[in-house]
Order: sequence, then structure tokens, then C-alpha cells
Amino acid sequence: MHMFVKIPEDGYWFAKESIRQIEENYGAKYMGYWTIKNKFGNWGESPVDVFYQPNPDTSKGHTHYFGMFSRHESVFITEASSAFSEPIAGIPTDDGEVIVSRYRHDYVEKDGRMIDGGRDYTRSSMHPIVQITVDGDKFIVSEREDIEESI
Repeated sequence: MHMFVKIPEDGYWFAKESIRQIEENYGAKYMGYWTIKNKFGNWGESPVDVFYQPNPDTSKGHTHYFGMFSRHESVFITEASSAFSEPIAGIPTDDGEVIVSRYRHDYVEKDGRMIDGGRDYTRSSMHPIVQITVDGDKFIVSEREDIEESI
């Protein structure tokens, strides 16, 4: 069975219409909302809407991933490659979707399976955990390697 990570239609900060506009304006692809690391190297408390840009302007320090979020009625853009700098834990469901916890306290449940903890920790039901890595704009699902988990 083909396993996949579902990309939400609406972002965490922006509705699907705004997501499509951002994709068009930046020539980017929406990758979902994910937590990124802060300046201290810790995972952030809340996610940003992450986009993949295939041709970043590296002369300006841009990378393939940027995040957008809103604070106090202002929109911000940030470098977001840390969102995919480490493998992501996921649990396959009956239809092949791999459920993931995108940020701390993001409790996700489907088909009697659950996962929680975002990137800080993994709390899950007693089901096999898979490892997700990202290559460009593709999520790659593989057998678990050394993902720490706590039940």
C-alpha cells in the first residue's frame, strides 16, 4: 500500500485561498504547517505555514523552505528549513495516510491510532511508527530507524 502524508488544505495561519496566493506569488508549493527551530535550537511552540521554493535566491541567504505566520495583525516570513532538518515520526492508518503531530500538543487521531508531541517528543498508540524525511517537495516514508518514543 502506498503511504502518504496528507497536506492540509488550510494552513495554520492562512486559509486555502491565501495559501494558493502565496504559492502563486512566490512560485512555491505548500508543505503544510510545521514547527521550526528557534534561535536557541529548540522546537517552537506553534507552527508556521511552510512552503517549498525550488529556485531560492541563495545570494540573499534564501533556502528552499520558508515559513509564514501572523502576529498582531502583521504577516511575517521566516527561513524554515529546520522544519525538515530531522526525521518526523508518523503512524500509518488503514487508508495509507501517515498521521503526524506537527507541533507540541498537536494530538492527532485516526482509525484508532494516535500521535502527539510534535517534534519535542512522541507519544503514540501501540502501532508501528514510521520515519518521514523530506526531499524537495516530497515526503518520503520509510521504516523507523532510531526514533525515540514514549508511551
